[in-house]
Amino acid sequence: MCTKKGFLNKVEVVEVVDVIESLEAGWVTPSQKNIMKILSEKLITYGLPGLFLLACMGCGESKQPENPELILYCGAGVRPAAEKLIIAFEEQHNVSIAATYAGSGSLLGQLATSRRGDLFMPGSAFYVEKAIEDILAVAGSRRDVAYFIPTIFVAKGNPLKVRGLHDFADKPMRVGVGDERAVAVGRQSMKIFAKNNISRDAVTKQTVFESGTVNELAVAIEMGNVDAVIVWDANARQFADVGDAIEIPVEQNIITTIPIVRLNFSRYSAEAQAFIDFAVSAEGKRIMESEGYTTTNAADKQVD
Repeated sequence: MCTKKGFLNKVEVVEVVDVIESLEAGWVTPSQKNIMKILSEKLITYGLPGLFLLACMGCGESKQPENPELILYCGAGVRPAAEKLIIAFEEQHNVSIAATYAGSGSLLGQLATSRRGDLFMPGSAFYVEKAIEDILAVAGSRRDVAYFIPTIFVAKGNPLKVRGLHDFADKPMRVGVGDERAVAVGRQSMKIFAKNNISRDAVTKQTVFESGTVNELAVAIEMGNVDAVIVWDANARQFADVGDAIEIPVEQNIITTIPIVRLNFSRYSAEAQAFIDFAVSAEGKRIMESEGYTTTNAADKQVD
């Protein structure tokens, strides 16, 4: 028995456990504060024996730890494959994963502010590199899951006969772009325009819609709100029934990786690393490919 006359009784031991669990959860009730005061006075009275009791009070019944729940910050453009990866991983491991989907820039801001979570899988390596630079992510844990290939996307049948990148500045049409502050495809599109000496101002003059996620650009084509956008190749495949993809020539394009990294403040480092290993495994790649994602890259393609 851990309790005896003069030390804490069994009820007080339970109260101590309750208070400790509340402290771990980040809150304590007024009644628990009063209990802490009473117990502190008793510890002062009985000294080290009382402290020893606190150390050994776990000798009774202990609660089984709950199954780990990982928090994944995931780029919206990766969502279709990420959802399948999560389902497959959860079936094989005693772990659950709660995912937040948004533009990569928005996600970076969220995890930097909250400093909570376990995994980060944005739509571009730029955001992982920034997270590592800001000591938010573990550099050695980064792996590349797949590739995004920027692709022009237009309405079915290409009614305006869009031919390539220069039409975004030269051909009279309604352009949609991703917000480069919030979404990876927006930042990548601007880099591609700059690479090909296409005036940013000219593109901006034709822009009628700026999106917070890459999927919103494809939806804008589907709704007839814009005439041309740049999306990822995977998104173009997913929306193939409502629009046509126009490939950007290799020499004009800049491919981006889909990386994944473990966060520095992860509560479940081993489980988070297990998910990373699964995502880049042969099974993980099959899942990515089944959802239209590119998992290999030709050596002659420029990768950002």
